[in-house]
Amino acid sequence: RSAAMAQRPSVIGKSSGHGGPKYSQLHVHPPPLRAPKVPWKELALSVGLFVIGITFLLAGVRLSWTTSLSEAAPVTLLGALCFIPGAYHSFIFAMIFSKVPGYSYDMITTINQ
Repeated sequence: RSAAMAQRPSVIGKSSGHGGPKYSQLHVHPPPLRAPKVPWKELALSVGLFVIGITFLLAGVRLSWTTSLSEAAPVTLLGALCFIPGAYHSFIFAMIFSKVPGYSYDMITTINQ
């Protein structure tokens, strides 16, 4: 009995220095059982803001060419206020749909009901 116990290494409380095969995959997460739900309301809102922002920005540029800059400033400002968050969230949705690592639906603020 003592010869067999002396040859068998003890696993409890000792580390082999390189992590060992037992603990080498601890950082890997299993794939989810089902894909996360797409927040359709937020997708529609972000694309809508993006389109409205582009429309108002183009209208502001056209107004600045045809009339004065002071008349075009409110339309251009409204276009910028819609375009910036719409473009940001539309880009995040595009990266999520393209399955780029590091982008997830957790980055999108959801509408609480």
